[in-house]
Amino acid sequence: MPGQRTRGVLLKGVEGMPIQVPQEILHCQARLGPVATLAWINLLALAQMGRPMHIDDLTETMGLPKWEVSKALALLADAGWINDEGLEIQLEIPERAETAVAQELPLEVEPEEFEWLVSYWSARVAPASPEEMRKLLYWMDTKGLSHEVIAVAIEEMLISAAQPSFPYLEGILRNWHAVGVRTYNDLLENSHLTKVLAPIAGRRELSPAEKKWKEVFPDEFE
Repeated sequence: MPGQRTRGVLLKGVEGMPIQVPQEILHCQARLGPVATLAWINLLALAQMGRPMHIDDLTETMGLPKWEVSKALALLADAGWINDEGLEIQLEIPERAETAVAQELPLEVEPEEFEWLVSYWSARVAPASPEEMRKLLYWMDTKGLSHEVIAVAIEEMLISAAQPSFPYLEGILRNWHAVGVRTYNDLLENSHLTKVLAPIAGRRELSPAEKKWKEVFPDEFE
């Protein structure tokens, strides 16, 4: 009948097809765009067939300019779908990687705090790669920094660095860790360490002892 919605067309697979594409890339293709999605599937095909990737060959196979393929690879790296390790490119599935890292969380780290921090980095800088998620976990678990401290460090990086990067963030975290900063209150007590919190720390409520000291020795307190 006219206007009746069909059930769609059945598809038959290709026997002996060597390529198995994860559903996640299909779900993300609208966000990644057709070129980046196709580039990732081509990389996956090469990996599953045990063949190396050459940018010129990939460009020729896809029938696109080299600059466009290079841009797609950069987008995939930013979105966490590939991790360029120099002589090797590791294909990733961001959703699975985030789940795997969350499952590895030690008892000392609250999953909600870690997930919040990953989301914060992704919103303020770029989608967190699996390696960046592991490093965030390292600073929370092994080094004992709270998620609020790391979030402040992210903001500090954004206002201080011409080109924000994870190594820059880790430089800030190392400096703060070395002087004993672990919690948000530690940062407020050491407001000289951060441009972000200095105005807030200057307006914080004085303790009763500090108020008394200011009354008796106003010049020394200042």
